Amino acid sequence: MDKLLPGITAERLPTSRLKINVLSVAGRDGGDAVLFVHGNVSSALFWQPTMLALPPSYRPLAIDLRGFGDTDPEPVDATRGVRDYADDLAAVIDALDLDAVHLLGWSMGGGVVLQYLVDRPGAHGSRR
Repeated sequence: MDKLLPGITAERLPTSRLKINVLSVAGRDGGDAVLFVHGNVSSALFWQPTMLALPPSYRPLAIDLRGFGDTDPEPVDATRGVRDYADDLAAVIDALDLDAVHLLGWSMGGGVVLQYLVDRPGAHGSRR
């Protein structure tokens, strides 16, 4: 998949670290945020069908990790594992002002999500 599907919008969002490309579903600005993180040799475009399939009570978002898609091609410090990506994920969550967010990662994106959570225990406490 190499283009936006109908109903998906893209925005290059400035964060404290770099500009990150964020996909969203047009008109879905409310509801529980669900943030998708792609795997290696991929981009946020991978998540479009899933984003469109979510019920209207959710706010689907997908990011391009650094060096992928339309996000800035900043270098990655391999000695940090996936922490550069996890720190970028934190920066986009802050820039979007998300207090609570459901995180989904596929392949390397799963590792990024796990690293984010390990480095920030309790950052997005569960709602009851």
